[in-house]
Amino acid sequence: MFGAMAVLGCSAPVQAETLTVEGAYAASVDLPGDIEVIAIDRIAGPAGPDAQVAIMQTLGSAAVDGERFFRVVQARSASAWGTVIHDNQPGVGTEFSSDVDAVLSGTLRGDVFEQRSGWRTRRQCVARDRDGDCVRREEIRIPCFQLSVEVHPRLALTSVDGRLLYANNQPLIEVVRYCRDDALIPSPLEMSGLLIDQLAQDVRLDLAPQARVEGIRVMEMRKGLEGADRKAFKEAVRLTKNDAYGACLAFRDLEDRNPAHVSVLFNIGLCHEAEGNLVTAQSYYAKALRVDPGRDYPSFGLGRIASRERAAFQLAVRESSYIAGGAQ
Repeated sequence: MFGAMAVLGCSAPVQAETLTVEGAYAASVDLPGDIEVIAIDRIAGPAGPDAQVAIMQTLGSAAVDGERFFRVVQARSASAWGTVIHDNQPGVGTEFSSDVDAVLSGTLRGDVFEQRSGWRTRRQCVARDRDGDCVRREEIRIPCFQLSVEVHPRLALTSVDGRLLYANNQPLIEVVRYCRDDALIPSPLEMSGLLIDQLAQDVRLDLAPQARVEGIRVMEMRKGLEGADRKAFKEAVRLTKNDAYGACLAFRDLEDRNPAHVSVLFNIGLCHEAEGNLVTAQSYYAKALRVDPGRDYPSFGLGRIASRERAAFQLAVRESSYIAGGAQ
């Protein structure tokens, strides 16, 4: 069902001093492979309907390699029904279409707080002559405020047999400081809408792998390289702008003479990652980290590899479930 992710190609967008990496990254939660159809139940609270719509749209559009990862429906939207039991309580449940695998439901509470936050001072004309020119200015104080908007979700994804598969109780907060003379005064409604969109995106990233194409910066630190190798490294970095293949050849040529240079090792690892050679990339990132412990470039590289390997497992689980379901 899900094909292999495409390897970095010449058609990918080119950025300065970066190599393009394309791959699928893991969802935060390892769902069972047979969770393919999710019904969005009523989300209680004044902003609940907005959250329902946002989650349905965002989760329903989640795709890997061009294929939708879930089919998302609204509860009570079909003609054949069953009941999902919550917390194994008889008689407490939600109606759902007979082909639904799990139901997302919950509540969403919103809070708005506004408090004084100091003053802004500015000089203002308080007297003008008959020609309209200012003849006296005074410093005035403009009151300022801090506006905080919070959304507090309590969401649960429950399988049709009553298992809790996922919960999201993480509050989201947006804080804006403004003064009374600002041209634009923040709107709590708009701020709440942005937080609801963020919540929907969080749910999507928690439940479904994500395909990404991104430019990852090469390391440009040349300290420790001498003479011709220093110039060759600089040229390799320059080549990343329009010749990723040539840049990678140049970085690899430097390894024999500089086997313990963190930038050379990391950049070779990044070349392998861009080419889809994740095991080799992981090895080079680990070498770079041993040379310079705590360096963020190889640490982030290892994190990307771990996420891509986990995503491969999640997709394999889904593929196995899809094949098994088709065989029945």
